[in-house]
Amino acid sequence: MRRSPHTPYTVPALEATEYAKAMGLEMPFHHACFRALWERGEDIEKTEVLSAVAEEVGLDPRGLEEALRKRTYAETVQESYQQAISYGINGIPAFVVGRYLFTGAHPYDFFKQVMERVLQEGPNPG
Repeated sequence: MRRSPHTPYTVPALEATEYAKAMGLEMPFHHACFRALWERGEDIEKTEVLSAVAEEVGLDPRGLEEALRKRTYAETVQESYQQAISYGINGIPAFVVGRYLFTGAHPYDFFKQVMERVLQEGPNPG
């Protein structure tokens, strides 16, 4: 993983992902965006980067650019954001493991401790 010195504004990537979802390629696009950001250090807030990612997975880059220009999926992204807030999610990445919700990057040992606790607690009766 390469950490870029610039933290991208991810709303364009989220809107692009909604476009990919509508075209049936959400997960391939999501994974390709992840590679672009974390393996190649590309700026996923830029339309030209998102267009290249779209083409990489078989999406129409012009269709994606038009959806971004028109903000076709802005409302969908905003609704998802509001829903996350209503669940108490206030950061990314967010994880739900058993009855535990936590956000942010954590070391492996943290995840291991949470998983061990969930396994000790057994099935949630609720």
